[in-house]
Order: sequence, then structure tokens, then C-alpha cells
Amino acid sequence: MALIECPSCTKRISDKSTSCPFCDFKLAGLSPQDQDREWQRIQQEKKDKLLSQSMLALIIAIGAFAYMYLAQPYPESWQAQVAYGLIIVSVIWFVANRIRLLLIKKKRR
Repeated sequence: MALIECPSCTKRISDKSTSCPFCDFKLAGLSPQDQDREWQRIQQEKKDKLLSQSMLALIIAIGAFAYMYLAQPYPESWQAQVAYGLIIVSVIWFVANRIRLLLIKKKRR
């Protein structure tokens, strides 16, 4: 039993396994075209996850901003501090996910 590199995630797996346990890339019985389609499917799933997370971060930021605008809590209150924190964290989360998405798009097989 030898260790090989997964074509999708480049982690070391057994040559006897039919699919990668890390990314579910199917290895056994696939032609090169099927392997390419499978790799594209895995990449699309990663993109979809990142898009969902970035939209969630954006919704949290918009909600916190709307709370700050509509409720107008005192700047020193805990409500204002929580809203500021949510805005900052969600914007950073959004930007990080967008950067990760760009890196996935630039990654080619």
C-alpha cells in the first residue's frame, strides 16, 4: 500500500482508496475527462460554500448597521459596542472570504 497525492486537494492518501477521504474526489474507474469534471465539481462546491459564507457576513454587517442607524444607542452602551464589533468582524469575514474565492478561481489544475 503506497501513498499518493490526491489530484484535487493534494493531500496524501492510500492508492487503494476509491475516493479521497478529505475532499471526496473519486479516483477509481474514471477517465481523465471524468476526473477533470469531478475536479471542477469539487471546485464549484468550494466556491458555493464561500459565496454563502460571504453573503451571511454581509447580512450580519447590514443588520448591525441598520440597528445602529435605527436604534441609535448611546456610543458607550454595550449595545453600541456589540453592533460595532459585529460590523467590524463581519466586514473582515466578508473580505477574507472574497479573497479566498479569488484564490480558488486563480487555482488551476
